[in-house]
Amino acid sequence: MKRLLMAGCMAAGLTAAAFAQGAPPVHVRGVIVSLDGNVLTVGAPIGSATTKVTLAPNARVQYIVKASLKDIVAGSYVGSAANLQTDGTLRAIEVHIFPPGQTPGAGSRDYDLGPASKMTNGNVDTIGTTKVDKVDARTITVKYEGGEKSIIVPADTPIVTYAPADMSALVKGARVNILATRNADGSLSAPSVSVGKDGLIPPM
Repeated sequence: MKRLLMAGCMAAGLTAAAFAQGAPPVHVRGVIVSLDGNVLTVGAPIGSATTKVTLAPNARVQYIVKASLKDIVAGSYVGSAANLQTDGTLRAIEVHIFPPGQTPGAGSRDYDLGPASKMTNGNVDTIGTTKVDKVDARTITVKYEGGEKSIIVPADTPIVTYAPADMSALVKGARVNILATRNADGSLSAPSVSVGKDGLIPPM
């Protein structure tokens, strides 16, 4: 578990903190085309464009695996990509649950899944119920130092978590989610990569 990184990926929260003092990270999403040594070639989800990312010699690899709403409990540390609503609440695009002891990138910031998208990382304080399009949904309050956000989680929202993996997981056709650094020569490098297990498409 100590080898797990991010969210969101990842993904997203840890790298936001890691890159805070440098250039913004480059978010690479797509399908593995090949792995040549430590150079990973990723194909765009749609189209024929490819991107090469040089992984660190000791790159950390983790699986993204399915979870469910019942796995989100008070005290869970989560990240959520969500769309900002007109009333100031957030409607989840996805929720990723970090393993115990992992608390990356607390806060709420702009994200790249749409013009109104945000990434929020923090501890789940309360869990309630609501309706979305007349269907039951959950509302989670996520707290972090200096603030909190209310996130509506419809029943069909993808919920994922992380599991340990290694370089053998980086097989052709697998879906990956990478936050990379753009180097002075224009190349991309990354210290870690998250890969959807058993064909899962990382939702973040």
